[in-house]
Amino acid sequence: MPSAESVPSTSLAAIQDPKTNLITACERETPTPSPTQVLVKVTHAGVCASDLHLARKDLPYLQPTVSIGGHEGVGNIVALGDDVKGDWQIGDKVAVRWLHYVCKGTTTDANGNTCEPCTTGYENLCPSRKVTGKDIEGCFAQYAVADSRYLVRIPPNVSDAEAAPILCAGVTVYKALKISQLKEGSWVAVAGAGGGLGHLAIQYAKAMGYKPLALDAGKKEICMELGAEAYVDIMETKDCVKDVQDITGGGAHGALICASSARAYADAVKYLRRAGTLICIGLPPKPSPIPVLPEDFIARGIRIMGTSTGTLPDTVEALEFLARGQIKPRIEVRGLGDVEEVLKEIEGAKVNGRIVIKM
Repeated sequence: MPSAESVPSTSLAAIQDPKTNLITACERETPTPSPTQVLVKVTHAGVCASDLHLARKDLPYLQPTVSIGGHEGVGNIVALGDDVKGDWQIGDKVAVRWLHYVCKGTTTDANGNTCEPCTTGYENLCPSRKVTGKDIEGCFAQYAVADSRYLVRIPPNVSDAEAAPILCAGVTVYKALKISQLKEGSWVAVAGAGGGLGHLAIQYAKAMGYKPLALDAGKKEICMELGAEAYVDIMETKDCVKDVQDITGGGAHGALICASSARAYADAVKYLRRAGTLICIGLPPKPSPIPVLPEDFIARGIRIMGTSTGTLPDTVEALEFLARGQIKPRIEVRGLGDVEEVLKEIEGAKVNGRIVIKM
């Protein structure tokens, strides 16, 4: 593996122009790791819908302060900051993830209380968190930094290209299923089942003992190949709610909304069975209230939850499914100069599986 001395002074990155907002590959100064950071030579990086939201700046709470996106990066450590602790070494294969850093309970609020999210299993909601591609320059680049205090090792028996989508899409849907508290054999409806998150949700649901029902448009073949028990084409059906209820014998026990669709949320509230659970993942580009009434909670007992990404342990667990061969991302490999076009394809719902950028 290369040593710190072999790192070039400049390297390529897909940078968003602040005036035109277009993303193009160009030279920049190679990042220098801070004392607690490592420098990673990135080999592959997945492209996520969150990258699209950051590039378009269409979510008020998700406004970027940097010009390089990407948070599903895999590569090898080529330099270590002066204060890096642990057994991290040059050459280690690691992840550059959405969560660059969380405080892990080291910060306190005005009343002296330690960070509650970090100490109750919700470190992904840490108010002091730093996000790759939003607060820290991301991994659509030949070199990127990761914080050694919150670093994930990639299993040696998986490919870099297939590991990349697990770092956000995979761990997000795995976390959603993990918190759903569904019983083995439960029906799980997956909206947006043929996309980057959904195609992994089908596989994780299957591997965890659930029965996935795929919902998408024109993607029956890929969904059934991935293990869906049944498929509903939302563009061809006359009544999506009735179809789901008929297939599942009364309604889905759980619904994972991986699509950025207001309709998907509205339908899910209706097709869930009593005591069913709706898990919010996809973010519609416009404010989209979920049409739910008090009686849906009181008389039907439904639950509505949400999740974004997962904790460090969740990521390790999600990668273990890949290492065991229980899931296999469907990927298309593109080049660093294709990031802008890939985002447009995601925007137009033209992507099956996940697109991964090779550096």
